[in-house]
Amino acid sequence: MKLPLSTILIASVLPSAWAGGADDQPSTMIRMVVRVMGPGIKPGSSPALPKTIYRAGAHHARIEDPPDARQRMQKLTIISEPDAYSVNLITKRGTHAVDQGGPDDLHLPVVLPFDPKHRLPKLDRLEFGDEYDFFEEAGAQKQPGPEINGKPTDALRLTDTAGDATLVLRAGSEVPIFLSWHSPDGDYKYEYIEYKELPYDPGLFKKPEGITYHDIQPDTTGRE
Repeated sequence: MKLPLSTILIASVLPSAWAGGADDQPSTMIRMVVRVMGPGIKPGSSPALPKTIYRAGAHHARIEDPPDARQRMQKLTIISEPDAYSVNLITKRGTHAVDQGGPDDLHLPVVLPFDPKHRLPKLDRLEFGDEYDFFEEAGAQKQPGPEINGKPTDALRLTDTAGDATLVLRAGSEVPIFLSWHSPDGDYKYEYIEYKELPYDPGLFKKPEGITYHDIQPDTTGRE
């Protein structure tokens, strides 16, 4: 099931069904604060402002968009499979969907929004919270990264005929500093302002209260 629950940085959040009840609660979660730069993204505009992403285990995510006073929008997305909530905290309205899809787990794609025609197929599965493992499993070349604030970094690079992607990490760690990739539209870059592993907080993944919800019916198109 495809749920259009977020804005330009994550154009689609794709939680897929999982059999049975709630999974065992994870013991930790990753908290990321990221911002994007690239073609068509005006510095200082709402899409360019930092957003906060939480990822916990295989079935829990939370995305906090910055407020946009002009559009009267402050978006909050919570996924606690099989439930997904997309809420405007200003208008106190939102949507709720129940996943009816296949066997895959939660996906928080990074590159997909900027590569709708899949011209960078190696990057289709690159996700927030899984950056290092993706590059390593894809056979990325490890090399010294740029010096940042006087400190050394490591870099993992993937090269493709349609473009390339580079993940820069704190030296000797799996913690991203920035992720950049070249696409046919130009160069994009995510800056990780914060990237921390914290104790799991179940309250962050609960249904937001005080919201008027509209239930989205599952899309059964193409199913037998």
